[in-house]
Amino acid sequence: MSETIDVISVFRKKTIKPVRFRYAGKTHKITKILYTWVTREGSFPVHHFSVETKDGNRFEISLNSYTMNWAFDSAEPNV
Repeated sequence: MSETIDVISVFRKKTIKPVRFRYAGKTHKITKILYTWVTREGSFPVHHFSVETKDGNRFEISLNSYTMNWAFDSAEPNV
């Protein structure tokens, strides 16, 4: 189940680059985008991002292009 989050992102030349996001009361600075993919909700694309943050944790976040809402999808803590 996804939770709506706030994300600072850059939109440039038909690309989307999330820079940081706020989840569970903490701001996470993204240092690396590991993987991106697109799925669909009906006819609208949902852009998914697997990211690594400054503290070494990995998260999956997504942007619904219809609602323009970002969602927190999952976390993989630093081991």
